[in-house]
Amino acid sequence: MRQLFYGFLLPFNSIFKYFTKGTIKVLAYHGVKDSQAFELQLNYLSRAYNVISLKQLNHHIETKQKLPVNSLLITFDDGDISIFKEGLPLLKKYNLPAIVFVITDLINSKKAFWCKQVVETLQKSGKTYVEARKKVNHLKNIPESERKSELQNIPQLEDEQFSTEMILKLKKNNIEIGNHTHTHPMINNCSVAEIEQEMKESRRVFENLGLKENFSNFAYPNGNWNLGSEKVLIGQGVKTAFLFDHKLNKKIINPMRISRIRVNTYTPLREFKTKVSGLHPILMHLFK
Repeated sequence: MRQLFYGFLLPFNSIFKYFTKGTIKVLAYHGVKDSQAFELQLNYLSRAYNVISLKQLNHHIETKQKLPVNSLLITFDDGDISIFKEGLPLLKKYNLPAIVFVITDLINSKKAFWCKQVVETLQKSGKTYVEARKKVNHLKNIPESERKSELQNIPQLEDEQFSTEMILKLKKNNIEIGNHTHTHPMINNCSVAEIEQEMKESRRVFENLGLKENFSNFAYPNGNWNLGSEKVLIGQGVKTAFLFDHKLNKKIINPMRISRIRVNTYTPLREFKTKVSGLHPILMHLFK
C-alpha cells in the first residue's frame, strides 16, 4: 500500500522538482544499512541533481553567489561506521561530495552511541524494540543532567567507531567532517554551561585531528534547538547549523537554521524521489 501511494505521487515529482529547482535541498542520512538501495539513490542523484559540497554551500551563504539549479547537499549524522565501510566506496564511485557530522567522544573509542546502548541493552533484558525506543525518547525529553544520570545505570556496550585514519581518509575523498557535539545531548535540554562544555570538548577533538576549521559546521542532535542554544553556539564560533525538520530551504538561507529532508539508505527509489523532489515534505507538513 505504501509503495502504491508513492507510485501514485510519482508523476507529480517532476512538477515539484521544477518549482523548487531554485532552492538548496539538503538530505539527512544516518547509517548506510542497505548499500544496494543506497547505490540506486546515488545513481539517481548524480543524474537528476547538482550535488554540491559543504564548501560550495558556505561560499554561497557568504557571498550570495548563485549555485546551479537543483543544488543538493548530502549529509550524515552521528558518524556510524557503515558510512566509512559501505558509504565511502559508493560516494567515490559516483564522485559525490558529502558531510558527516560526528560525535567527537566516540572517535578512536569502542563505546556504543548512547541511543544504541539503550535499545540493545533493553532488548537483551526482554523489552521490545518499541519499548526500548520509548526509553530513548524519554531520555531525549529530560534535562541533560538527568539524561546523564540515567545513562549511568545502563551498561556500556562496545561498538566499532571512526578512527583518526578513517576520518582523514573520508576528508581526502571529498567527505567533509562536521560537528555533532561531544556526547550527543539534546541541546535544547542543556544549560548554557553544558552547551559550552560540549563545544569545548568537541573543539579540542577537532583541533587534535588537525581539522580546526571543521568545528564551525554543526548539526543539532535530533534536530533539537531553541533561540537560546542558537545564541550560545554562535558565541562558540559555529557558523552553519543544520536542523532535522524534513523541510525545504527558502531561497535565502538562515545559516544557523538550514533545513534538511530526512531520508534513509534503505528507502525504495520511488519513495526517495518523492521525498527529494520536495513533494513529500510539503505534504507531510500540510497534513500534519
